[in-house]
Amino acid sequence: MNTQGSGCARMRGRYSVACALLLLIGLLGFGSAQAAVTVVSVPVTFDVVNQNRSLVPCLADGKHYQVHGHLVGPSSALNTATPGALTLYLHGIGWGEFYWHFTAVPSLDYASQMAALGHVSLVYDQIGYGASGRPAGLANCYGGEATVVRQIVADLRAGTYVAQGRAAPKFARVALASQQAAALVAQPDAYSFKDIDALIVTSFADLPAAFKPAFLLQSVPFFAACATGGQRSDGTSGPYFYEPFPVSDGTFERNSFANADSTVIAKAVALRGRSACGEALSAFQTVGIDELQLILRSVHVPVLLVNGLEDAYFMQPLGGNTQKLLYTGSGDVSAEFIANAGQALALERSAGDFRNVMHNWLAARGF
Repeated sequence: MNTQGSGCARMRGRYSVACALLLLIGLLGFGSAQAAVTVVSVPVTFDVVNQNRSLVPCLADGKHYQVHGHLVGPSSALNTATPGALTLYLHGIGWGEFYWHFTAVPSLDYASQMAALGHVSLVYDQIGYGASGRPAGLANCYGGEATVVRQIVADLRAGTYVAQGRAAPKFARVALASQQAAALVAQPDAYSFKDIDALIVTSFADLPAAFKPAFLLQSVPFFAACATGGQRSDGTSGPYFYEPFPVSDGTFERNSFANADSTVIAKAVALRGRSACGEALSAFQTVGIDELQLILRSVHVPVLLVNGLEDAYFMQPLGGNTQKLLYTGSGDVSAEFIANAGQALALERSAGDFRNVMHNWLAARGF
């Protein structure tokens, strides 16, 4: 910009006026290119029934609960009645909405960063977590959570949910994304109800051959604690049969992160909560049987698999590449890998690489 200015200063007459106009246009163009998208985070509430209508057999209590979360997107999209497309994000065991909406460190707030790129996201605490309702710990399972997703997807399409301060937007197309063990929610939704337009699975593999010892080593103390009643969901209140997974904060830190800032790790550890014992127990009905791996053939929507190469629970790229082979019914299946990243792809130092993969894939498919 300084070079242009000095050139204009040397011109005379009508040429100097023309140059000044060009400079003004350039400045206006530069300003508009730098103008930030206005990102909004709208609190939302869904009324759901914890019932299991999926193809995964497991126990749900059939009671009504509220699910609380946020719609995060550009204000230009969320201020319209029909924004078009949205991605619904599920968090893994022991996590919460905070994984995708990490307001503690704005540069790692995935939902807000994606909103700045034009995407609309729904992030929420699944039942049993955070601000959402708490079933009895043995009456909450992955098949029930998949059925809750079905209800939320239907509400998103119909606009039959509560969006604070505005009419609830309706979405014609919904992509479903999962983190870690929430694949055991997202995949059953996709093949049981066929109600989504795209599926994204991150930090997960179904085939036991891809499991690392850490996965089983952390499962043993968790199930042992559950066998004796576990803890109350909120420490001193709430239903029993809840436990943190992994049981210790130190193990959670080691197994979740490969290359994250210590401040980020500390904040994530402080935010994590207890998980319903029934949730983890129902994993045996999904990942532990051949039915899931065979039935994934019935998923026909586009599928994206994203994994960190330093994942503590799954061997990568073996896990992602073999998982890709299970979706034989889809003509659009991609497997991507993030270097220097573990389970917490959205919170590692390489989070920008993860967001780039997600942004490019979603944008290419109209989300």
